[in-house]
Amino acid sequence: MAKAVAPRGFARERVLEAALSLFAEHGVNGTSLQMIADRLGVSKAAVYYQFHSKDEIALAVIQPVFDDMMRLVRIAEAMSTPDARREAAISGMVEMAVRHRRVTAVFHGDPVIDALVHDRAELQDTIERLTLILLGPDPDAASRICMSVLASGIYGSATDPALNDVTDEELHRVLLDCAQRLLRAPATPV
Repeated sequence: MAKAVAPRGFARERVLEAALSLFAEHGVNGTSLQMIADRLGVSKAAVYYQFHSKDEIALAVIQPVFDDMMRLVRIAEAMSTPDARREAAISGMVEMAVRHRRVTAVFHGDPVIDALVHDRAELQDTIERLTLILLGPDPDAASRICMSVLASGIYGSATDPALNDVTDEELHRVLLDCAQRLLRAPATPV
């Protein structure tokens, strides 16, 4: 009798799921390939068969986020005015943060991920294009600070354990409302 075979890609997905759980517990730097193998109950060689390095696993875990970001940038760049582009980008950022809450919580601000992203030209290009949409070509300090507050608020809220009981729909709605309020607020001299 033939042995049952898992669908193609199943082992790869199991590695990614185990890695994400371990990254959440120990950070990327604190997680080894052996820990991933142990979590799965397989040999380290079985993990190597799917991925050649921990960096490759980490990049595969965040790839769906960057795929969404690339799509978001293309959509926003197609808008006819800078305000429409920025609004589409912010709405997309909220959508991404909510859709990828678990991944965002693990990787937001992780130094290993930051270095991996920095070393990938296509990821850096996407981030630079998104930044240009959000801030324009020559942003002043106030605009950069406002956008930093907004991005930190979006990603911080999506990853805040105190908000785990908030549904994705409610989080999305409230974050969009907060973003619109922040962007409409008049600048006051300090």
